[in-house]
Amino acid sequence: MIEAADRSTLVDRTADRIRQMIFSGQLKPAEMLPSRKELASQFGVGIATIHEAIKSLNAVGLVESRPGRGTWVSLNATQSIIHPSMITNRFGPIDVQTIYEARLALEVSLAELAAEKATPAEVAQMMAYLDAAQEVIDDDAEFVRVDWDFHMTVAQATHNVLLQAFYNLSRELLLEFITDVIKRPLVKQEASAMHREEALAIAQHDPDAAREAARKHMLYLRQKLFTTEDG
Repeated sequence: MIEAADRSTLVDRTADRIRQMIFSGQLKPAEMLPSRKELASQFGVGIATIHEAIKSLNAVGLVESRPGRGTWVSLNATQSIIHPSMITNRFGPIDVQTIYEARLALEVSLAELAAEKATPAEVAQMMAYLDAAQEVIDDDAEFVRVDWDFHMTVAQATHNVLLQAFYNLSRELLLEFITDVIKRPLVKQEASAMHREEALAIAQHDPDAAREAARKHMLYLRQKLFTTEDG
């Protein structure tokens, strides 16, 4: 019985690592997963464990598998736990203030937790996205995409898939407003500077500084969201 329990735990941990890869964006919708042999080598487990982990993810709709074709991420994988339409269908239209308040709470908590748990690879990825944002700063659509990747990497660095799902939901609901806000003068430049401050605090594993940097960014976003361009 103990051996069976240990195996079940190993399968759960392996499934969680693949789930993290999906919600962090490392594996994107419709993208093929590495072969089971490659995953087994990467995670240091047996092929049978990978098989069971993929089976469990397939059961909840995160991945799809076909004999001879391999396994790939479901098209709606990142929305399979909580989709914005589920919220609006249940509660009706939600005002921007409500969404903003939820995201404020999440951003601050995510930054603090990421500062405690982020790996060197995750920090390096955050910095890479910040550099990429500067390269596309004149392209609004690309800037929003890279900005999304940065924030999702911070969420990934918490190593908490439920928080990642909640964050993905809040950001999806605010995305239209964010897309409009970044068109205002200097917003992309000023927001990028705040993001770098947060990333540096996470890199230094300073939860207090990371929390304050995230809060500073969100207060700045509130000012832009709830004031007109004329002031």
